[in-house]
Amino acid sequence: MSDRRKEQDYFNEALSNFMFDMASGGAIRHLADRGYSVDQIIKTLEFPTPRDRVEKTVYQHMLDTGMLRTSIGEGDMTVRQIEKMQVYKLNHVLSEHIDKNGEKNSYMLCPFGAWKRADRERYLDKLSCLTKREKEYIMGIRWEQQEMYHILNSRMLEIGVQLTVHSSLDTRFYFLAEGLVLCG
Repeated sequence: MSDRRKEQDYFNEALSNFMFDMASGGAIRHLADRGYSVDQIIKTLEFPTPRDRVEKTVYQHMLDTGMLRTSIGEGDMTVRQIEKMQVYKLNHVLSEHIDKNGEKNSYMLCPFGAWKRADRERYLDKLSCLTKREKEYIMGIRWEQQEMYHILNSRMLEIGVQLTVHSSLDTRFYFLAEGLVLCG
């Protein structure tokens, strides 16, 4: 490929990215910040945007803003087991820790990438205790890594509580300021 052709391809890609960002990118990032699922974002957009492009934009934005992380230094953290409790009680306990640590220092371990790649049917079965809206949120995130960490905002708190109370899954909640891991 000639240098001129490479320059033209580079220019066309840059122009396409600019046009996408002007038409949809900012709206997608704003809606992701508000906790919208990929499906909800697609329905809201005024400019038709391919699902794959929306998923990539949401995923990258979540990484850029710290809503998703690929690692958390667990080395010096205290690990505590959460006793079985009802939804409202667990929600209260986790909310207290979120208040102490701040939302930006509170995360949930998300093994959804590993589950999805291992067996899609079992993946859906593991999410069966969630509402349609909660499943839609989880399934719209790319989960590029086997395990990732999602900030414990209101949406993820709701999902984490449901998974802890209504499934046999091992859940983990990280409170970085306290240096605490709560395992369900």
